Amino acid sequence: MGNKRKSKYVGSCGIYVFLCCPGTAPKLLVHRRSKQVSEPLSLAAPGGIVERSLCGVSEDLRWGAQCTALKELGEEAGIWLTELQAEELLDLPAAPGAYWGDGTHFNFGFVFEEIPEVTGPERDSVHEVVRDGLDGIGEPAGDGFHAWVELDELLEHPELMPACRDPIEHFARQGLKVAPGRRLCSDSQAKAPLAKKPRGSVARALNK
Repeated sequence: MGNKRKSKYVGSCGIYVFLCCPGTAPKLLVHRRSKQVSEPLSLAAPGGIVERSLCGVSEDLRWGAQCTALKELGEEAGIWLTELQAEELLDLPAAPGAYWGDGTHFNFGFVFEEIPEVTGPERDSVHEVVRDGLDGIGEPAGDGFHAWVELDELLEHPELMPACRDPIEHFARQGLKVAPGRRLCSDSQAKAPLAKKPRGSVARALNK
């Protein structure tokens, strides 16, 4: 019958950028998803679909998800983490029910202590987010698409994308116990340390 062609897409990911300035409540960078993507018009963090090609020859899905998360953060928000920052991503839990099956969605996070520059989506990603979609919600991030929203406000918002709730709630409970740039384990402690990287650093793999 011949070999069945492997799917180009193998999973999904989200990346949660927290702002934890001293003396203020933690905030999360979010945008409103457009009508052209799944979960239209919901509030969400950047994220995307993981392509098999980013998983390396060993087909390390978690590695591919990290690469994708960093790529999506750059393309959707204009934040390109440095190679050092990319090695300091937090592990955040994922809700069950991922499109490609349980264990195929990965959430990562990063904590800034100072407001980073948010330049907004690149041309090929503009269609994924709504301009001025966060009017009246949180504090504008300066690009016309994103806003910094306090976690409590976000968790109470009826338009928050359901899959975003678990990682935000987890960070709200435990994130402040971990210094910026330190790894955060999931509630169950079930996630193993990052798999051995098949090829250099994540950031270098993306040529960024």
